[in-house]
Amino acid sequence: MVDMNSRPKQDTADAKSVPRPKWSEEISLQTIDAAGLVRHVSIWLGDPSMALIELLDAGSRTEFSGTDYLDCLAQARRQLERDGRLLCCQGARPNVHPSGQLRQFSNGREAYVHHSEPSSGALGTVDIFAPASPEDVVNLDEQRAAIIGFWNARHLANQL
Repeated sequence: MVDMNSRPKQDTADAKSVPRPKWSEEISLQTIDAAGLVRHVSIWLGDPSMALIELLDAGSRTEFSGTDYLDCLAQARRQLERDGRLLCCQGARPNVHPSGQLRQFSNGREAYVHHSEPSSGALGTVDIFAPASPEDVVNLDEQRAAIIGFWNARHLANQL
């Protein structure tokens, strides 16, 4: 016989006992749309041992997890780009991209700044979450094309 007065069992676990990501750093950045309208967003970075960021945009919160910080940043940028906005950070510049080794070493947080002219000195690195000027950033597809173009030009120069 079924007791009609019984309630379904509720999870009695304390909300504090549920593991929550530990945010290690907040970064304030700008976004810009095609009309030049600037809006502010915040990005919270997960502990360096995690590949997790949280984007706070006009009161909404979206978490992105991935293989490293660069992967998370790309996901956040893709979401903003669907809304017609570019994120103004160093990781969105067309000439910024890490090597595989640097990406692994920094958990995707640092990237090289590539220059059109090969130089004899070492490449500089930047924090991908550091602010960048709105005129310096591009969307993900344009950035990918620029990096591919850079490497193709460099390999052709080495073959001559």
